[in-house]
Order: sequence, then structure tokens, then C-alpha cells
Amino acid sequence: MGPLAGIEAALRVAGSPLLFVFGGDMPWLSEELIRAQVNEYIANPSDILIARSGGLAEPLHSLYSRKIHTALVSHIEGGGSNTIIDFCKLAETRYYDIPLTPETRKALTNINRPEDLLI
Repeated sequence: MGPLAGIEAALRVAGSPLLFVFGGDMPWLSEELIRAQVNEYIANPSDILIARSGGLAEPLHSLYSRKIHTALVSHIEGGGSNTIIDFCKLAETRYYDIPLTPETRKALTNINRPEDLLI
């Protein structure tokens, strides 16, 4: 189930009601961006708050409520799609639109190949 199973495992053991989930291949996370996203969640809570920039959703730069854990387990055990975005359609999901700037582009960059380091 890929990253969806990782989110489930993290939610299962989380000691807090909310998790910030990010990709392990995102080395340039921005504290300012994460704090702004958390503040948006606090102002208007939902089950999931997904960052979106340039029209592209970033499910691995998002906030997940522990409230979704039972539904996520059912989804996985029931043979549901292994894509995060497909599961998000089953929960109360909102998007946090981030302006596309050089700083946000860098913060959302995934490093999958050595040439990705040359941004």
C-alpha cells in the first residue's frame, strides 16, 4: 500500500490528534510553510489538509487527523486503492493553496535522482 500504509502506521501510534506527513525525499522543508499550513488547519479543521501548489496536490506535505485511522484501516483491509488521493476522496479533505514561488517550489521538491539536487 506504499505511503498510505505508512500514514496508517503513523496514525496508529501517534500520541497527538494531528500528524504532519511529509515525504522522506523532501530535504528542503520550510518551517514557515509548515506553520502556515498548521495555522490554516487550526482555523478551519478537517480530516485532511493537503498542500497544493500550481494546481498540484502534495499529499506528502499534508496534515492528517487521527480521526481517519479507522476508515483508513477499513480502506486498506478492504482492498481499496493504494493512492493517497483516492483515499482522501473518502474523508473530509481540504486543500491549502500555496503560492508557487522559488521558495515553495524548493520546499516541495522531491529528490529521486542525483540531478534533482541541481534545482
